[in-house]
Amino acid sequence: MTINKLHKISFLFTMIFIMVNGIFAQSDISSPYSRFGLGTMSKNRPNTIMQGMGGISNAMSGKHLLNNSNPASYAAMDSLTFLFDAGFYMKYVTYRTVDASEKGSNASFDYFDLGFGVTKWLKMGIGVAPYSSRAYISTASFDFMYPYSIDYEGTGGLNKLYWAGGFKVYKGFSLGFKLNYIFGNVTDVTTLYYPANIYFHNERRTINLSFSDLTFDLGLMYKHDMDKDRSITFGVTYGLPANMNAHRNVFIRTMFKGYGSNTETPIDTIVYKKGERIRIKYPQSIGAGITFQKNERWLVGVDFNWSNWSAFSMNDVSDSLQNSWNIAVGGSYTPFNTTVSNYFRKITYRAGFHYDQTFFNIYGTSINKYGVTFGFGLPIPRAMTSLNVAFEFGKMGTVNNNLIQESYFNMSFGISLRDRWFVKRRYK
Repeated sequence: MTINKLHKISFLFTMIFIMVNGIFAQSDISSPYSRFGLGTMSKNRPNTIMQGMGGISNAMSGKHLLNNSNPASYAAMDSLTFLFDAGFYMKYVTYRTVDASEKGSNASFDYFDLGFGVTKWLKMGIGVAPYSSRAYISTASFDFMYPYSIDYEGTGGLNKLYWAGGFKVYKGFSLGFKLNYIFGNVTDVTTLYYPANIYFHNERRTINLSFSDLTFDLGLMYKHDMDKDRSITFGVTYGLPANMNAHRNVFIRTMFKGYGSNTETPIDTIVYKKGERIRIKYPQSIGAGITFQKNERWLVGVDFNWSNWSAFSMNDVSDSLQNSWNIAVGGSYTPFNTTVSNYFRKITYRAGFHYDQTFFNIYGTSINKYGVTFGFGLPIPRAMTSLNVAFEFGKMGTVNNNLIQESYFNMSFGISLRDRWFVKRRYK
């Protein structure tokens, strides 16, 4: 192994270490809707490239593209190439009700993916990304006989570590599998305060859920070459339902808090349960997509995804969830990608749109979401590396029925590296 190769490996694992620590330590921006279910689910778009195209991914594949949304896409990878893709995002949100508005922002690592050939027919990938986020703070005040308030706070989130593989089976058909390890912690704290009466004991309930279990996904793709330049690809994904296990710690205590003071003094423990086993019914999901492509010049595609979240439950207790679905439309265009082209003609331009019915249903109101996206792929001269940028403007929720509407702007940045690490060198 050459010194140059050792430097590449050292750099790669340093990047992985930084990305993993960034993802696991992240705390997403606050959202009042993350109180329900497993929290606000992370976007189902595997990398910055597809984020710029509205999130289409079910029928996306290529020699140098990592797409863990449909594991069958790995079959199209170059068997002699090692691929690395990583990214981070910045998010700006304005929350609005009928009477008020508030702003928030956040930045964090988003994902990293590795892809490589195991044999000529089997290609594999590993990666990690956020799965869901719990981040909310709210207060409700009441004046019934004695004034009191209830504070609600949620923190934490889940991550997804995956191992996937894809292989060709027959004349354009490829199959794929993906094993997901879902892990992390979410915490909900509810505090009852009597701010104007020192003779009443305040009460705090803390519930911590610790997740650690597996889910399994399948993928199918069919690519048909219409002629030597144009092709059409169909993709289907299926996420199997699962009975997941979690453990719950419950701690309820009374405490004294002086009026106008932040000092809290514990008084007594009412309930303390540690390591209680929780059964979670994780829903099935189905996705389908189609793309039309002309060489490396242009691509357009449509996706549809559906998940059976109304079947979700914890210990047979359901939540305010409904079945979710999503439709996305997007495409890309590269003017003329040759070694003698002007640099701006080598840039890949991307755009798309998506509309989602989320799994949140509050007070009988469906919480919907939509976004417009665009992005760029910026090749690095004389290197097998590209920088990818994606932007998204969108809205989620409504101000009707005393609910909250979120207007957001996302910026995603990714880096895609590839190298022919598996070529045997010949010496004369």
